[in-house]
Amino acid sequence: MANKKGPLSKVEVFYIQEHVKLGKEIHDIAADLDRGIKSIEKCVTKAQKEFAPKPLTAGDQLARTKGSVVMTENASTMGDVVRKRKLPPKTESCITTAKK
Repeated sequence: MANKKGPLSKVEVFYIQEHVKLGKEIHDIAADLDRGIKSIEKCVTKAQKEFAPKPLTAGDQLARTKGSVVMTENASTMGDVVRKRKLPPKTESCITTAKK
């Protein structure tokens, strides 16, 4: 049985994503669509990267309303944590003292 060639259509991508969410096996999806297993696996890994949760930043925690931005407690805490992790400024390594 010859598999289809070429890029996956939007309908096929949607079919793959929804059936993977339902727990259907990749080789069953490939048989349903008459596609190669490698192309189905590539589509699944691409979708997983695309829909992976992104880490929160302090900027995401700011309260935005029409015309103003207010820092929330969470944003302030996240900013403090990031500030503590920063490396010392470059000028500190250039300063020398004669006596300690």
